[in-house]
Parts: sequence; C-alpha cells; structure tokens
Amino acid sequence: MSDFVCKKCGAQGGATHPVSGVPTEPMTPPVVNKYWSALQDSVCSVCWDEWKEMEIKIINEYRLNLLERDHRKLLKKHMNDFLGMGDGSTSADAVAANWQPEQK
Repeated sequence: MSDFVCKKCGAQGGATHPVSGVPTEPMTPPVVNKYWSALQDSVCSVCWDEWKEMEIKIINEYRLNLLERDHRKLLKKHMNDFLGMGDGSTSADAVAANWQPEQK
C-alpha cells in the first residue's frame, strides 16, 4: 500500500477510514495524467466516492453546462475545496483552460 494521507479525511493509506470504517486506498483516477496522478496521491477512494455524489448535486444546483469553460472551472474549484486541495483556483484554471473536446 502506498504511503499517502487523504487531505479530506486525514486517513493514512491502509488505515481504517474514520467515518465508514473500511480500509483506505488511493482513489482511482478517471484519466491518467499529471493532474489526476497528483490527486490520486492525496485522496482516498471513500472521499472520492463522496465527491462524486456531491458533484451531481453541484451540477444540478448551479445548473452547470460542462461544455462551458467557466462552468467547468467552477466545478473544479468546488472539487478542490471539497477534497481539501486548497482554494482550487490555480489547478481549476489550468485544467479548464486546456480542455478540448475529443475529435472523432
């Protein structure tokens, strides 16, 4: 098990999650790149699952259209804030600014 500490709950890798009581492990990133690898080293899978539920609520509450850059930036800021990754402004701007739709 890797040596990581979740920035959201403070659980160490292999320890028991403080709320759910299950062993913690790093989250599985949706994409393999530098940004998501850094996030994987800082967030446990339990907190990541909590974020996925919260993400849906934020998208619905703010009526976000993820095709719009400002909406993606807002969602990334909420994600970084929720996961304890700082204020989210720098990384959210970097990810949203570089996003391109997939070419088919």
